[in-house]
This record gives sequence, C-alpha cells and structure tokens, in this order.
Amino acid sequence: MGVGAEEARDDGYDVFISYSQNLDRDVAAVFQRGMENFGRPWYRPVRLRVFRDTTHLSAGPDLQGGIEKALSRSAWLIVMASPRAAASPWVRAEIDWWVAHKDSRRILLAWTDGDLEWDPAAQDFDWSRTDALPREQMEKVLAAAPGCPRWVDLRWLRAQIDERGQVPVNDPRLVADVAEFAAPVQGRSKSDLIGHHLRLRKRRNRTAGATILVLALLLTTATWFGLAADRQADIAATRQLSATSRQLVAEAATIQHAQPGLARQLLVEAYRLSHTEQAVGALLTSADIPRVVPARHSSGALAFVSRSLLVASSGDGLALFDARTGAQVSELPPRGSRPLAVAVSSDGRLLAEGGNTGEVRIWDLSDRRKPGRLGSVRTLSTVRDLSFDESASVLVVGSGTRVAAVDVRDPARPRVTGVSSGVTVSLGSGTAISGDGTLVATGAADDKVRVLRVSGSGELSTLTTIDAPSAAVSFSPSGHLLATAGEDRTVRLWDMARPRRPELRTALHSPSESVRSVAFSADGRTLATGDTEGSVHLWDVSDPFRPRQGETLDGHTFVVNSLAFSPDGRSLASAAWDTVSEELSDNTVRLWNVHGARRSSAHVFLPGDGLSPQPFAPTGGVVVTGRPGAIWKVDGVPEPRRLATLPSFRSGGQEYSFSPDGRTLAAGYPLSLWEVSTPERRREHARFREVEDPQTVVFGLDGRLLAAREPLGAVRLWDVTDPDRPRSKAELPAAKPDALIDHKGSSSFVFAGDRALIASVRDRKAVQLWDVGRPDRPVRRGTVPVGPWRTGSLATTADGGTLFVGDARGGMTAWDITDARRPKRLGASQRHSGAITHLAADPVRNMLAGVDETNGSVRLWDVADPSVPREIALLAGTGTRPSGLAFSPDGGLLAVSSDDGTQLWRTDVGPILQQLCAQSAPITEAQWKEYLPDRPYDPPCA
Repeated sequence: MGVGAEEARDDGYDVFISYSQNLDRDVAAVFQRGMENFGRPWYRPVRLRVFRDTTHLSAGPDLQGGIEKALSRSAWLIVMASPRAAASPWVRAEIDWWVAHKDSRRILLAWTDGDLEWDPAAQDFDWSRTDALPREQMEKVLAAAPGCPRWVDLRWLRAQIDERGQVPVNDPRLVADVAEFAAPVQGRSKSDLIGHHLRLRKRRNRTAGATILVLALLLTTATWFGLAADRQADIAATRQLSATSRQLVAEAATIQHAQPGLARQLLVEAYRLSHTEQAVGALLTSADIPRVVPARHSSGALAFVSRSLLVASSGDGLALFDARTGAQVSELPPRGSRPLAVAVSSDGRLLAEGGNTGEVRIWDLSDRRKPGRLGSVRTLSTVRDLSFDESASVLVVGSGTRVAAVDVRDPARPRVTGVSSGVTVSLGSGTAISGDGTLVATGAADDKVRVLRVSGSGELSTLTTIDAPSAAVSFSPSGHLLATAGEDRTVRLWDMARPRRPELRTALHSPSESVRSVAFSADGRTLATGDTEGSVHLWDVSDPFRPRQGETLDGHTFVVNSLAFSPDGRSLASAAWDTVSEELSDNTVRLWNVHGARRSSAHVFLPGDGLSPQPFAPTGGVVVTGRPGAIWKVDGVPEPRRLATLPSFRSGGQEYSFSPDGRTLAAGYPLSLWEVSTPERRREHARFREVEDPQTVVFGLDGRLLAAREPLGAVRLWDVTDPDRPRSKAELPAAKPDALIDHKGSSSFVFAGDRALIASVRDRKAVQLWDVGRPDRPVRRGTVPVGPWRTGSLATTADGGTLFVGDARGGMTAWDITDARRPKRLGASQRHSGAITHLAADPVRNMLAGVDETNGSVRLWDVADPSVPREIALLAGTGTRPSGLAFSPDGGLLAVSSDDGTQLWRTDVGPILQQLCAQSAPITEAQWKEYLPDRPYDPPCA
C-alpha cells in the first residue's frame, strides 16, 4: 500500500473496498470500474464514488490515518473475501474499525477465493468449512447485525481475469453482480437498476446511431442494423427470462408438497428473473405451501401454545417453534426419558410432558424463551397421551393400558386422583378428555372405546363402551361430539349428550384403509384426520348430520401420528413417519395454513366481518370490522390485536369507514362520526341521522365530504369538515330495485379516485357520473352504458381515470372516464362463474380484485393495460357469501370478509420474498443445476 491520503471529495465515498493486494488487486480494479460506471451515461461523472487504496492514496507518512479518514467518509464497506484477505492485518483492522464506528448492516461481501459456507440453523458461518473470512472480525459483525450477511460470488471474475487478462465493464455477469451491490447502496431493487442500466445502454445506442447518420449514409445503415439486432437480442433475452420464470413457477407447483423449501426458493428465483403474472400470482398464494419444522428425531408429540407458537419433541427434549417461520424459539432441557406426549392448557400457560418413565412434568410457559419447571408426578408405567381440561384443573394421562387423572390446580404439586383398570390397548390408540373435564375416552385393542367419568374429586369410573375401532379418539371443544377412528376406513362422530348412551351421528369414509390420528379445530367446525399413507384430510363438521369432505393435505409419505390445530384454527400441525426404517419413532413435523376445511394462503384472519369500502387506516396496519364493531392492528404484531371495541346497535352489525387521515371513523348505523386518533380512547363526534337500515359510508379523498347510501336509497352528501357539526348538502338519485345484485348497495357507488366525481348505479342500463366539486349542487356529467345484467360492484383507479364494473354474470368491464361526458369501453374479463358482488382497485399497483358471490373466491387481475386485463391469481374462496373487499391505502394488504370472518392477504411482494427466504434453506448447487442448468449458480436468498 502507498502512504498518505489524497484529499477525498467533500461528500465522501459511497463504498470502501477492503481487499488483499497480493491476491485481489486486479479483481478489485475491475470491480471498481464496474461500480463507478454502472448506470452512468458516458457524458456524466461517476454515480458511485468508490474508494480503493491504490487509486486514492499517495505517498505520505500517515497510512493508518489516511485509511481511517476514508473509512469515516464512506457509507458502505465491501470486503473481498478470500483466505489471504482473512489473514491480512489491514483487512482485519478495516473491519474492526467499521464495526466500532459504523453500521455493521452496511457490510457486503464479495467472495473471490476460498470457501464460504453459511449455517442457517446456527445463523452463523460454518467455520469448519469457511476460510475466506476472518472469524474474529465476522463474529463481531454478526453480534452487531444478526442474520446472514449479503454476499455475491465473484470467483468467476478471478478465473476470467486469470484466463483472459481482463473483463469488459459491460460483461453481463459483471453487470448483474455489480447490481447486487449497487442495489443496497442506492436503496433500489436490482431489477430497477438493471432496467435503468439497459435503458441507458439503449439510449447510448440511439445517440450513436444519430451521430453516425449525420456522418455518412452507409454508416447509418450499418448502425441501424446493429441497433435492430441489439433490440432483438434484448427482446429475446427478456422473453427467455419470462419463459424460465414461468417454468420455475410450474416446477414449484409440482414439488411444493414433497419439497416445500425448494419450492419456495424456486418461486423467489422465478420472480427475480422476471415479474411475470404467474410469478406474482404464485407469490401471493405461497402461504399455503406447508412449512417443515426443524424438530430433530421427533417422537411426534406436539401441541400449540398459541397461534404463533408450537411445541414439539426434538431430540431428547421439547422445543418451542415459531409457527409462522418454523424457527426454534427455545427448548426445554431433557429430563431422562424422551417425551412421547405433550399437552398445553387452553390459556397457553401450562405445559405437561411425559415419556417412558411414567413421570409427568409440568412447565410454566409465561416466559416463552425460558420455560420454568413447576412440578412433576409419577403416574403410570409409561405416558403415551396427555390432555388438559378447559380450565387446566385436570390432566388426563394415558399409558396404553390404563388412564390416570391428575389434579393440576396447583401445578407445583400435581397429584394423581384416580386410575382406571387395565385394558389391552393397540398401537396408536389414544386418550382424550372433554373440555369440561368430566369425560375421558380411551381406545383399546378389542375395537372398543371406553368412556369414563371424572368425578369432582378426580376419581375415574367407567360409564359405557362403544363398539368402534379406536386407533384415535378426540372430543370436540364443546364435548358434545366424540370422533373415533381406526382400521376400517371410517371416522365416526358420536353424540355425547347422554354419555351413558352415545348415539352415532354420522360416519366419514376415509380414502385410506386406516386412520391413525384425529383432531378438532377450536371452534369444533373442522375435523382433521391423518392416515397411514401420509395424507391429512379436512372435514367440515359444522353440521354433524351432513359433514362435507374438504381438502386433502399431501406431503407426508407414511403414517400421520399426531395432529393439532392452533387456538384460532388457522394452522394445523402434523407429525408423521416420513422415512420407513427400523427406527419408527422419528417423525417429521409440518405446519399448514388452513381456513375451515380448506388450505389457505391468507396472511391474517380476523373473527369479524362486515368491511366497508374504506376499512383501513392510512398506514394500512389498522383495520375496522363492522360485525362485531372493532378496530384491529394487523401489521407489525405477531398476532392480530384488538385496539378498541365499537358500539353495535343491531345484531347484523354495521359498516365503519376510516377518513383519509385516519382520525375519524364514520358509522353507518346510526349515521355518526367518531374520533379515533387514539382508538383506545375513542369518542363520538356527532350522531347526525337516525336511519332505519344500515348505510354504506364512504369518504371523499380530502376527507371533507362523506357520501352515505341506504339500501336502494339515494346517496346523500354530507360536509364533515367540522365532524362535530356535519351538514347535509345534496342527494343523488336512488338506484332502481332491479339494478343491483346486493340490495345493501355497499358497492353501488364510488368516489372516482382523487377527483370530485362519484359513479353511482342508477338502473340496469346506466352508471351515472356526478361532478360533486360543489357538493350542494352536484351535476351529472355523463352516463356509462352498462347492462343488460344487474350491476354488482364498482371500483376506480387511484387517479379516477378508469372505472371497473362487475356484473351478475361474473363479468368485469373497464371504462375510460377521463372525460366523464364521453366514457369509452376499454376491455372486459369473463372469469368468475358467479356474480361479482365486490370490486377493489389497488391504490398503488395496477391490480384489481373481484370476489365471486358463489363461493367467495377472489380473483386478481393485472390492469396495467385495462383493455386487456390479465389474471394474476385466484385466492382460495371463503366458501360463504362475501360481505366486503378492500385494499389497504399503501397497497400492502387485501382484506376479504364473509360470514365466517375476515381474511387478509399480503399483496406487496417484498415481505413475501423475505418470508419465503426465511422459511427455507438456500438452494444447493446441485438443485440449481437440475432446474437452471444454463445459468451460473446464484442462490436468490444468499
């Protein structure tokens, strides 16, 4: 290195390159040129200021001072990782200085030589296989900024320099790799940067063509052909990337059950290659891909602690896992025998576990990261089943031959209160306790289920015996139903209203010969069964007399031993012997997103419905439901949190809409305004109109105008500039009775984006466009000639220039209403099978959502070109009549409500990509070669 520092620019450097001069001098020089020239027109100075010692240091006495001065004036540090760099005292000193004085998250790695291996489980480098980085310094970096650092493999660059002596700045691989570094430095996406780079390249070509045209006709002709070839090459390259992206989406769909982690990696790479509608749609629905929990040598014992926390046996003990990502949160130390059974109290406070020694241990889960042991009791010879009653007063223990009741009202001193007589129990036979703790059911080898009563003192007595195969038993949460299953392809539901005389209500016929596990959801409306072929079947048992088979969850390959629903019924955990070997006690654990008896790709579920067209606060993370009236926080928290409960004046609820500033809430029954700047301390501004029926209420963009419509009534305009004194301004004509599908009229009128224009359904033939620039004197500007079908819903783009109309036959039509006097039909889509009762346009992206009245399915379109709407995705239907549909103002969430609640989907692909990477290990080089043989290995989540 030279000595002394050249004076840097007043505004410093964007990047400081730390490297080994002995090894990486040429690589660093090429990389520096690539960074400085990336996305830069030839006539402008460099965009990124890159510090490298040989170009910015001259002879002088103070080497260290010069380096530190440059570091202090740099925004990012790029370390060229190689064994020689790892051993270099200069590189080590530069990293140490950065960790001590700068943000460690702004360290990027360029891998030029040696070995580099990240261990996702340990969240650290595998130092037994990594020699390209200084361990001491990187441990300091990871301590300051946990998580996998961003790195790019530049070993190919070294090889090409060694072979050819140089690499051109416009080399496609160099451009792509430089973009990986430039993206975080400039705070932009890689695709945007490359697109900008290509646009500059095209601009350069056009400029060159114009110059040559002036110089000579012959050269102009030659240049024209060159540019045409270049454009054709770009088009061909874009088409190839799109085709590869679509192929990866298709491949991911075929392996998402067998190899969910690899499927996630393929989807991320598909989107990285090209933002095709197939890739976007697959990302939006990717939450229904199962997650594999990294439980080691699990016995299959599992239970949910909360919606987002699962406990499962792992190794010789138990571990708590984040149900959203599958990551381990904490572990309970092993205590002798391997846990064979686990149970959690309904409030998530107590955990019981037991194994071959017959000892049952009770744990306090108040601190999920450091569970504390409370007490233990020796019960039976072995523990195979555990169940708490609803109040966590009684714990039932099943051994395979006997059943014991344990009083756990004082969990520090549990005591056995009763033990049943011995019976012969077959492999897999289970034990279950009713929610009120009064009944116990246990299976036996003689194809019988024994029902026992638990007395107030905890003693057990036999009530009756049911003749039914009993490999698995489970009570519904209410205790009114008992499910039994076994070797005869049948799951039986028994009415336990009279425990001494259970009545068979219905029999479910399983596709498999044997059912080995059963579980009810917390609301008792869904039953899950696991069979010996590795399939999990969902059943809708909301009507026990007429149960309906739902979806089948495939992915396991052998016996499904355990099933458990999360408290909210939105997640299902399954454990199965997926590898047939002599050691059949090793299970794999999977997590599935479900909604009732169907898989679900929704991000959040709320136990409320009745969405208005404006249910979101401006930030998008707060949403209001009308039945029950409640304000919920849904983003940035592990689970949805109710911020406030709103008054309800009718059993059917009412609609609430947020004002654009989020400070005011309009209620449709009675018509009123509420101050909700702090939801916990809400207050009523004004109740300005008593109405017979609930009204749909919608704010104008500036929040000063409120439009309200009763079912089939007129649209009344209110000036709410002063929310304590709203003033009635005017009325728009009512819709005719036969004009609408939904007589509530919740989607029968809409403000046209940021314009003072309202579109309102008048009759089967017309949607009227009203200028409300003067709310006291609205003027009809034009009419959109719809029909002959009834109108189901309206929506407009954020700029108010395009109107979308959904009709009774499932069609969606787009209209140009830029000139309200002369609307023009743009295009249409006929994809829904039932009426489109609700439409919503994404205020940020060119995306439109429509919901089908028949099954509640939600279809998403790309409407960047409204004349040719392109379907992006079909989100799983709710199965019941929809009651609301809306995008959040930031476009990050889509909410859909129906009679059984509200589901929210993420529509911003950024968080989805992050989650997919967090839930899967990076694609291996062998897997990459299998699916992308023509592209260099470049894992998308590295």
